[in-house]
Amino acid sequence: MEHFFTQTQFDLLYGDTSDLVFFLIQKEHSFEYLFVNESARLIFKDSPINSNLHDMLTSPHLEEIYENYLLAIQENKVVIYQDFFLFSDVELVNETTIKPIQTVQGTYILATTKEVSTQKEIEEKYLFMQSLLNMIVDPTIIVTKDGKIFDMNPKFEEIFGYKMTEWRGKHYLNLPFVPLKEHSQVEHHFETNLRGTGKSSVLVQRMKSTGDEGTFLVSYSPIKKNEETVAMYILLQEVTDEVELKESLRNTRHILESYKRAISKAAMVLMTTQNGVIEYANDLFIATTGFMKQEVIGQHISTLQIDLYNDIQMRHLWKVVMHEKIWRGELRNRARDGTFYWGDTTIIPLYNEQQQIENILIIQFDITEKKNMMTDLQSIEKTFNLITENTNDLIAITDEKGYILYTSPSHDRILGLSKEAMLNKQFSDMLTNEYLNLWKNDVSKRVNEDEEIRLELQYNQKNNFKLWTETSIVAVKDRERQGKLKHVIVSREITERKKLEEHLSFMAYHDSLTQLPNRRHLSKEFPQLVKQAELDKTSIAVLYLDGDDFKSVNDSHGHDIGDEFIRMFGEALLSSVRTQDLVSRVGGDEFVILLTGLPNIPNKRQEVLTLIISRIRASLKTGWLLSGTIFTPTTSIGISYFPDHGNTVEDLLEKADTVMYEVKRMGKNQQLVYSE
Repeated sequence: MEHFFTQTQFDLLYGDTSDLVFFLIQKEHSFEYLFVNESARLIFKDSPINSNLHDMLTSPHLEEIYENYLLAIQENKVVIYQDFFLFSDVELVNETTIKPIQTVQGTYILATTKEVSTQKEIEEKYLFMQSLLNMIVDPTIIVTKDGKIFDMNPKFEEIFGYKMTEWRGKHYLNLPFVPLKEHSQVEHHFETNLRGTGKSSVLVQRMKSTGDEGTFLVSYSPIKKNEETVAMYILLQEVTDEVELKESLRNTRHILESYKRAISKAAMVLMTTQNGVIEYANDLFIATTGFMKQEVIGQHISTLQIDLYNDIQMRHLWKVVMHEKIWRGELRNRARDGTFYWGDTTIIPLYNEQQQIENILIIQFDITEKKNMMTDLQSIEKTFNLITENTNDLIAITDEKGYILYTSPSHDRILGLSKEAMLNKQFSDMLTNEYLNLWKNDVSKRVNEDEEIRLELQYNQKNNFKLWTETSIVAVKDRERQGKLKHVIVSREITERKKLEEHLSFMAYHDSLTQLPNRRHLSKEFPQLVKQAELDKTSIAVLYLDGDDFKSVNDSHGHDIGDEFIRMFGEALLSSVRTQDLVSRVGGDEFVILLTGLPNIPNKRQEVLTLIISRIRASLKTGWLLSGTIFTPTTSIGISYFPDHGNTVEDLLEKADTVMYEVKRMGKNQQLVYSE
């Protein structure tokens, strides 16, 4: 089946975007994937093309997507919804825009998913000391329960040559170092460990980035949230043989002791009883805070004068730890001399042989200097990245009133506006009149530090052409003017995409063979025609035309001639009516003509109608030549009037259709007006 939207058009629009784009057609109880772009393809283990939504996705993700698809179709409008992080109940990660498209071929869905927030690192580390060892010593990846890569440590990148920035969100079986012949075996180990029934460790051969093949012990550790497995922690420990593996295990205690000493050198360490009484403080804690050990040991942790800023957070984190969970976050603490310092803090409950919390371990890394620099760094980073990262885009910087401070060279090349010509002019001077008003009355008032504004803008080019762009606007602090902002504006040209979108919109309301309006176009335009007729006190005639014996053309001459015959029939109708009338194709050989501006007086209206129908029949009688055959078709016509026979296009079409079939019964090639 051919669709109004081709693979070539889809690739032109979405082939290079990092967003995930899906194009589906509605089936009886699901949706079938027709096209997906390369970014979307990589989230699936197998290609989804020609497969159903229900076959490719699992609950509860499937239900949410399916319900939103149906909602978009039911309300016939764009629907936007958001997904959530795997391990967070608060932060948003994905935003999906669903656009329904109704055509004669069927009902389609165009869905675009993009990232709208920075991903949150996993904060609850499974078995802290073991994880610390593994993260430093051995390659490690974290995979969601759907098989998508969530995180990988630097050692994994080093050993196997993959980059986290390139592989996050892609299916782990797509990693090139997993041989195709082992896919089913690797997937089996993964699935059984998700259920808690598989081997926690297996030996495999894997190719390293050096080209050498190594033997690795692969260990699977489920990551749970609320008793449900949400991801898998996969560690690969390289071994030469089983003897070396056993030796490595015997040395584990020694290695852990070494890390304990290393952590003590790099971080402040406290240990308390489960009630918060301090039993141990390392030398770095004493040196950083200025407290003496005798002032700390035996005291409750609250005596350290932790900043009141943290009181609510402290009560929360202690509650978390008492529920046998690891807490990690940033705390502001007060030293002995009253000054503040910031600590990247991890608090871990330690258990006795009865699996009861006996001690609390507190590890803090001093990040005071980092925190003090953060505000300036964020502002500089935003400005620097936006200016340097899309050199072919239109990049401009303005003050808070919209006066241009900087424009990229692309303005001269694309718009014909030199940097010198634009300095100290308003940014809005480059926009077309329609978007000039939008910018002044809306966009410029909404720019702030907290969010990035994305919209489509239209620029004026020097040659009087219009340039469509997709534009991002963000506000950053002006380091040279206290309390002032700069606006950074980055625009990417989308003129060709807009033309294609306009073409697709045209095709949604027109017949692909004849290029005439279709039934959807009639339904959309008829209310305006009625409003004008009521103002002018005129009438509208609805002519329902059905070709007489059109089927014989296809049967005798084939579908190609049949299609050309239909197209010529439509041209004959179009040439026979007035410029104010509307000719449309609503079915195989069925056409509808709306004659507007007719007199309300019946005999005068009949005169105009008779004249137009005479021109139609004369044009058809003249006919046309196709492949050596002259065709002179006839047509049966049913007629209804607004307002005499109804107020809606559906009602008038139904009545005109009814009398058209009466004409067929009477002998064809005639016309008949509806009568109650």
